[in-house]
Amino acid sequence: MRGRFTMLLLALVVLVSFDAWLRYHRATDRLADSVLRPLVDPAREIVPERIRAVRLRAPGAKGEWRYERRGDSWRFPGYFDAYVHGDRMGSFLEILLRASGTRATDDPDVHSKLGVVDPQAFRVVLEGSDGDLAEFFLGSGIPGPLGEESYGRLAGQDLVLHLHVNPVRLLGAAQPSLLDPHLLPRGESRRAITEVRVTSPEQSYLLRRVLAPLPDDAPPLPFSEADRYRWVLEQNSHIDTCIDVNVHTWLAWLRSARFERLVNPDDDGYGLGSVGSVQLLDEENVSDHLRLGRAASNNAIYVGSDATGLVTVMPVERARWLLPPPDIMLQPLADPSPFESIP
Repeated sequence: MRGRFTMLLLALVVLVSFDAWLRYHRATDRLADSVLRPLVDPAREIVPERIRAVRLRAPGAKGEWRYERRGDSWRFPGYFDAYVHGDRMGSFLEILLRASGTRATDDPDVHSKLGVVDPQAFRVVLEGSDGDLAEFFLGSGIPGPLGEESYGRLAGQDLVLHLHVNPVRLLGAAQPSLLDPHLLPRGESRRAITEVRVTSPEQSYLLRRVLAPLPDDAPPLPFSEADRYRWVLEQNSHIDTCIDVNVHTWLAWLRSARFERLVNPDDDGYGLGSVGSVQLLDEENVSDHLRLGRAASNNAIYVGSDATGLVTVMPVERARWLLPPPDIMLQPLADPSPFESIP
């Protein structure tokens, strides 16, 4: 009887000890799972400045997109060296390299379910000057594809993190992602324009930014930029004072003008310059020459940029406003202005 009681007591001690051990390890695991961990170990010193190229592959895609850093700009060699939205690429890299999260799993059997293996993953490879720096597998968005959080895994590791960001959202839905469709790429630093020469078979004139004369009751320096300069138009040896807001409105439209597609700049036969041209000069004497060419179709023409080396296709109704008549700069604009209704 005493022996049976002793056995029961020992069994109870074992059960209580096992329960305590199990509770301890569960608490330890929960604590470990709640600790924020970086997706990339800071000791690897991978910073955006070291990245010379980025390769992206969308889920299920056979090929990949490769982007190259050229000076201060990003280009896409796979599409006639198209420009890339540099600000969005920079934000994507910053968020990716600073991403942190809590442990989701380190079980490889769960990787497919979380979308952090091929072909379900969004694969990202960062290249440095001496080869690949890191490879990432970005998985399912949380709670859905467009969720603000996601799963992420570094290549060669089983650990999957529940990231508190979703870097893929910055790439957009375009295929390929991040391409800049602006005639004057946003990736190029644009200083203030000081001179514009518009030339076509029908017209030729020059817009110049000049210092405005100060009135006698002018306030002490500094004064606003709008008060500092005026625009004048020179045509046929005659100089007229522009309506400044008209010039600013047109230049703002020019910076936002988009093309439809790119064509091979090495091909001949575009007739660039035959329809007209716009030569822009900025305050540091950096110029860009936009040249309009022959028809690309019934309602589109070719437009080339000497500064970017790109040849684009633009709708005729949009491209003709690259060569506005001089009266646009001299007479009050209609309300709404013609630039607000350009397709």
